[in-house]
Amino acid sequence: MTRPRSLLAALACLLGLAGCGGSHIATRPTTSAPGATRRASTTTSAIALEDAAVSRFAAAYVRFLDGVGTATGLPDATSSVRALAARAGSIPAARRRGTLLMTELRPAVGASNSYLLTARDDAHAFYAQMTLAEQHSHWLVAQLTPPDFVQVFAPAGPPPPPPPPGSAAAENAARRFLRGYLPWLYGQAPLRAITPATSGMLADLKAHPLRIPPTMQALRPTVAAIAMQRRDRGWQALPNISDGHETYELVLTVAQTRGRWLVSNVSSPR
Repeated sequence: MTRPRSLLAALACLLGLAGCGGSHIATRPTTSAPGATRRASTTTSAIALEDAAVSRFAAAYVRFLDGVGTATGLPDATSSVRALAARAGSIPAARRRGTLLMTELRPAVGASNSYLLTARDDAHAFYAQMTLAEQHSHWLVAQLTPPDFVQVFAPAGPPPPPPPPGSAAAENAARRFLRGYLPWLYGQAPLRAITPATSGMLADLKAHPLRIPPTMQALRPTVAAIAMQRRDRGWQALPNISDGHETYELVLTVAQTRGRWLVSNVSSPR
C-alpha cells in the first residue's frame, strides 16, 4: 500500500492553523480517549487544578470566538496565547450559523498536558488544541492551535460526474471501506473496522500503521465526493476527502474476488 502523501503532508504541517469559532458555551462531557497522555504530573490535586484551568480557558475561548469578550480577557493563559488568539480573531459575523457549542474537550493522545477542543455551530465544525504548563504553581495555557478559517469556509467543489454504468456495486464497496478506513487513519477506530478489504491489504496496514499527531485525531474526515473509472477488470474509486483542515484525494483499487467487491489497495495520486 502507498501511504497518502497529501495526508502525510497535512500531518506534518497541521500545527500551523489559524482561527476558530466561539459562542455562548454549552459543553457535553466526554470520556478520555484510550491512550491519552493527560499530564506529566500525577497527583490528584495537580490533575484537578489542570482540568479546572483548561475548562475555564476553553469555555471563555469558545465565547470569544463567537464574538463575546476579548482575547485579553481569556483566563488561565499566557500573554503570548492571548496575543495569538487576538491575531487569529473570532468567527466573522457573516459566517456564524447559530450558537457555537463546545461539543468535546478531551486530553490528546500521546501529548502530555495537551487537550483537543471541538466546537460546532449549525453548519461548521471548529477544532483547536491547547497545551498547558505549570507556572508559579498555576496551570496556564501556554500553546494554542486555533482552527483554520480558510479551510472551514472553503467553497464546495464542482459536483462529481455521474457514475459510469456498472459501477454501483464497486462504489458501494469503496464507500463501506472508507467508513472504516478514515476513522482508522485518523486514530479513531481499530483496524478491524475496515471492511470490505483483501486480507493482504489489511496485513499491510497492520504492519505499517501511520503515526497520527494528536491534533489530527480531533478532525472528522468525510467523503466530499467520489468518482469511478474502469481499471482492467475492476474499478478505481477516486474519493475526495475533507477533514475540516484540507481536502485531498485517495485512489482505491476495487476488484471482484469470489463474487465480492473488495478494496485491494489505497494510495494517493501524488
